[in-house]
Amino acid sequence: MKTIYPVMKKITLLILSLSCFIQIKAQDSTRYLNLRFIDFYRQNHPLSYFAPLGELGSKNKYVFTARLTTSFMALGTKGSRLAIAIVPDFTIRMLNIKSSPVYTPDFRIGVAAYYRLNTDEVNYKYSTAGFMHHSNGQDDTPRPIVGTLSYKNWDFYTNYVYLRYNWGKIDHDDLATWTSINHQLEFKNQIFNYNPILKGDYGFSRISYNFSYRTYVYFKDLFTENDILLTAKNKGKLQETNSGYLNKERFRWNLDISYAVNKYDNYNFFATKRRLNAEASGFYSPFFMRQTAFSLAVGYYGEDPYNIYFKDRYAWVRAGIAVGFLKYTAKSKGYVSN
Repeated sequence: MKTIYPVMKKITLLILSLSCFIQIKAQDSTRYLNLRFIDFYRQNHPLSYFAPLGELGSKNKYVFTARLTTSFMALGTKGSRLAIAIVPDFTIRMLNIKSSPVYTPDFRIGVAAYYRLNTDEVNYKYSTAGFMHHSNGQDDTPRPIVGTLSYKNWDFYTNYVYLRYNWGKIDHDDLATWTSINHQLEFKNQIFNYNPILKGDYGFSRISYNFSYRTYVYFKDLFTENDILLTAKNKGKLQETNSGYLNKERFRWNLDISYAVNKYDNYNFFATKRRLNAEASGFYSPFFMRQTAFSLAVGYYGEDPYNIYFKDRYAWVRAGIAVGFLKYTAKSKGYVSN
């Protein structure tokens, strides 16, 4: 018994030490994932843009249109898979007429709560619940004018909630260039306090789908050598030491489709010309640009999302420069930078 006791004691201590080590490693992995998913929340947020001449195809002529949107992470810690953001989303269209007025800017402000659903950063999944107030900053009584509304000073306001499910896959088999495929399903619904003139004539409830394909590349750091893309010639260098390489998003292709599913007074459920909004957009970021990209988008508005313009429907083209949370790191870590 005297011989067995010390052996049992050592085995017990070994098991306890191993259990503590496994628990610490599991905690480290969870903390890493909680922070890693914040990257997904921000990268999947819509990009801001500036577009000279605005949406070509609209009945109005513009000097430019611009959208400024971001997500302020009010809660995003390594200790919780829940993250919360304040989300401002502002759009303006400057009319190409005397004095170049904006008239009714488009203001959206709300809050979003993100929740990590799995533990796989290569095949990620998360959900979002949010609230948004949407208005144009006016307080005059709205009035129909020749089948539409005045763009000048009549008010517009709604409040809605939305639920989203995001999932995607990252492919980084290729050392120099890798890709990601990203999906989003959304349902949003008006909940209270909306302008009465919108009833029966506005898409209060919409189902949306977004698809995004993105490519990423490594290239030389400005602080070490000239910017040169990573090619077959210098792949070996990256395998030896990648301290001088940056990893960034190079190309993004988006498809957005939404369909209003609530009742309209003058349109049935299959009136796609009124209920459907669709947009296909491409973004290209050369190596000399960091968080910005050239953008080109084409689409169709059955219901213009720009506040009081909602009765307008038209096909459009828009070109400009976009900015947002494109993947970009100051130094790469391993073959895939986090």
